[in-house]
Amino acid sequence: MKAWHFLRGSVAALGLLAVSNAASAQNYPTKPIDLSVWAAAGGGTDATNRFLAQAMEKALGGKINVSNRTGGGGGVAMTHVWNQPRDGYTWLGASEAMQITKVMEFHKTGTADWRWYMVAGAPGVISVRAESPYKTLDDLIAAAQKSPKSVKVGHCPIGCVWHMRALALGQASKTEFNYIPYDGSSPAHVAALTGEADAVVSGVAEQTEFIRAGKLRPLAMIEMKPFEFPKVGTIPAAGVKYPDIQKIPARQWLGMAIPKDTPKPIIAKIDAAFVKAMEDPKVKSLASERMFVLSGEYGDEAEKSLQAMENAMSWKLFELGVAKTSPDKLGIAKP
Repeated sequence: MKAWHFLRGSVAALGLLAVSNAASAQNYPTKPIDLSVWAAAGGGTDATNRFLAQAMEKALGGKINVSNRTGGGGGVAMTHVWNQPRDGYTWLGASEAMQITKVMEFHKTGTADWRWYMVAGAPGVISVRAESPYKTLDDLIAAAQKSPKSVKVGHCPIGCVWHMRALALGQASKTEFNYIPYDGSSPAHVAALTGEADAVVSGVAEQTEFIRAGKLRPLAMIEMKPFEFPKVGTIPAAGVKYPDIQKIPARQWLGMAIPKDTPKPIIAKIDAAFVKAMEDPKVKSLASERMFVLSGEYGDEAEKSLQAMENAMSWKLFELGVAKTSPDKLGIAKP
């Protein structure tokens, strides 16, 4: 008899919990949401999340406070968000950097542990200074193939998305470039402008002002599709001739994430608000003002593409000796 009373009490408690969760989701949000951005203020990740927060506030009808929690390669912000209650009030301001935090052991979680909302990103481009003797990508590749490792290609730190795009181009074209890492895209641009590097790989959004001013000359997008640059013209796609660049599916993306085990009714509200926010003029201005390509991927669709990226980047970083633990020991599948 006691067992039956206990079971009946447990079922009743679970029922009350379900009603409570449903009520919480129905009224959500009832207090400000904290959006913790892993990157510093002023950059693309920060700007994108601040634009998104404004649009999501309108869609959800609540306040969203944006804060910057930098450090640990994204691990500080991820830890903060991960350790909060699963009530939908703490979001992660994220980017493609989150796809290497597990293999780099910055955080215990990986792509499969989060629900992702991809707002925008810039396609990768390889450019040279205006005075460069290399007029086309074919010129650059021919010089590097004639004298392996003689052509210096600058990019952000080892393991970053633009390092991966540079590697993808080199491997796909069977070319041995001399890859030169810098502390970020900005010093890599300076290196190309001064002739310290022969070329630079970064996002077209980051190179916009240099290209418009005629200081950098884009040779090709390290993508499968060309890019229409206003008042400059069409930048051809390296992937047309070298389709194997897809074997390292690294891409820049900027947006947000929440723990995947957030209650489903709250996830449904956030999903709906995100879809609405992607149509907001503030978010759309990222394309016109910053030359970003809008995405709008979220949920299962986003996770599928980001898991492929995590797998490929993790194994490449281990192959390069940057990651010290084999990805298979961390449950990361080999592509």
